[in-house]
Amino acid sequence: MLTQLFQDLQSGDVQSALILFIGTFLAIVIGISLHEFSHAFVAYRLGDMMPVRDGRLTINPLAHFDLLGTFMILFIGFGYGKPVMVNPYAFRMDRRTGMALVAIAGPITNIIIAVVFGIGFRILSPLLTEDPSSALLMVLQIFFIIISLNVGLALFNMIPFPPLDGSKVLLALLPGEMAYHVEKFYLQTQQFGMIALMLLIWLGGPIFGALLQAPQTALVKLITGL
Repeated sequence: MLTQLFQDLQSGDVQSALILFIGTFLAIVIGISLHEFSHAFVAYRLGDMMPVRDGRLTINPLAHFDLLGTFMILFIGFGYGKPVMVNPYAFRMDRRTGMALVAIAGPITNIIIAVVFGIGFRILSPLLTEDPSSALLMVLQIFFIIISLNVGLALFNMIPFPPLDGSKVLLALLPGEMAYHVEKFYLQTQQFGMIALMLLIWLGGPIFGALLQAPQTALVKLITGL
């Protein structure tokens, strides 16, 4: 995102740079804030008070900002917010099922955000034939960026690799003995999880990006109707 922004500025395309900046800023603020809030809210509803004590039961972006996660969004198109700390043993249900519900709440929220802006996109798009103004086109382009980044955020976080949300969902889906061994592996490697994930993206960037790009493109097309 930042690379494209700099390229637009260097080429003198100020309007494209402004659209990219506004769209990316709104996507990060809305997407990450509501993503992390949804984790905190579901954990709280399941009986865990830790998100409340940590000040995470809020949509204030400052409470959910993560430097590395935001850096990843800006440079590679997907990332994450500051992880919400929860105590699964405080849940009023099986801890793995509870963690899966808490985890999947974030990506689902990003898809909901994308759908809401997608509805706006579909409503406004036909108006271009009647009023092909640059202002309306800018709004649609900003909406498209918000949709695309939120879909990317949802898909990236569903990768079953710790500490991403998909790892918690996977544990709830696996049978008992297998879930135990996978969870043990996760616990042994969790301190290196993000480093390993970054290395995976760095070393296998084109392949990794292609695997996410296909479902992201399909979902964005489905939501926007393009």
